[in-house]
Amino acid sequence: MEGWRPVEDVIQWGFGQRPVVMANEAHDGLARSVRTRVIGARMIRAAHQAGVRRLAMEALHWLAKDVPGPITTLPRDAGGYLAQPEMRAMIGTALDLGWTLWAYETQFEVTPETDRDWLLSLEFTNRREREQATNLCRLLEAAPGEPMLVWCGNGHASKHGTATPDDDEWVPMGWHFREMSSIDPFVIDQTVTVAWDGEPWPWARDLLGSLADVLAAHGGTAAIRREQAPPPLDQRDNVDALVISTDNALTEDGA
Repeated sequence: MEGWRPVEDVIQWGFGQRPVVMANEAHDGLARSVRTRVIGARMIRAAHQAGVRRLAMEALHWLAKDVPGPITTLPRDAGGYLAQPEMRAMIGTALDLGWTLWAYETQFEVTPETDRDWLLSLEFTNRREREQATNLCRLLEAAPGEPMLVWCGNGHASKHGTATPDDDEWVPMGWHFREMSSIDPFVIDQTVTVAWDGEPWPWARDLLGSLADVLAAHGGTAAIRREQAPPPLDQRDNVDALVISTDNALTEDGA
């Protein structure tokens, strides 16, 4: 498979090579890219055709302590990401196809005594990334041989971290998962052209302009394997494929 393709082709190619495909949505607090979740529903349908029946989601709540699933009904509309309509539609797509859903977020209890600054610290972030990977490994061990689609936010699936100014290092879930499981997941990044500050970065605008005809031919959104991608996308060696789109807005909660 070469060049720009529908996202469905990339998902099916990924599952043809690896038992685990990780894809992300873009969000900033409760503001989110609706497009990334709409494309997520398309990914689920394509993965279903590839034989996938399990979806692990960062946003899901555990059924009980140490019980990540199976979740077989739409979660209650209790606010947050799970209350947003396109998220519920994406989850509903998987459930309508007979999939089981699984939580993998780290389990921790926030109490009045919890240090809120610690929850924002690099120490806690790295603990969370590590525990997410551990939970995903347990899901695989519980059902050996069954492929799984993992849905996460922003950069969690990245295969390597970034150094911070004080030389501490963020180590993402994707890196931990690969080290713990010996499985190299196929990682798809949807965030590359998202308008985090109201519009895409200048280089992203230039890229979108150069690919206007390609995007129009694919309904506004197209995907490509990283090694086939044009510069500067080909340098993003922390992922395996990228999705770019003409729909890059972040939508505020309730819209």
